Amino acid sequence: MKTKTLSLSTVLGFFGLILMIHAFSSHASTGAIVCSTAFGEKTFTIENERISFHKEDEMGVSRSISSIEAESVRTHKKHLGFSKTLYIDGNKHRINVQNANAFSDVNDYLSITSPKGHEMTYPLNCHSV
Repeated sequence: MKTKTLSLSTVLGFFGLILMIHAFSSHASTGAIVCSTAFGEKTFTIENERISFHKEDEMGVSRSISSIEAESVRTHKKHLGFSKTLYIDGNKHRINVQNANAFSDVNDYLSITSPKGHEMTYPLNCHSV
């Protein structure tokens, strides 16, 4: 009976491939991500699974107006990015970040859908903190 043995280069190549796949699939942004729409109409912070929406008052002071915990946020991880869905005041908010390693105001967006089905989509300007 003849058995096959794996060469050292084959084993090392396999482990190198696994390491490379893990490096490409992990997100570079481990801290908070701050996103805002054009002209700062909507601003929010994504930290781990928590999302906090912010609003400036008349004096320019930013404060958190609503903070949504992880159990209220549905997260769908993609190859390099993610999509988060949550409900605020009956409106469905969908945050899409195509690539968390390289943010893009072309591919990243916030979509808000009213209970009647009216949808507004805002391009996002995001950065890691």
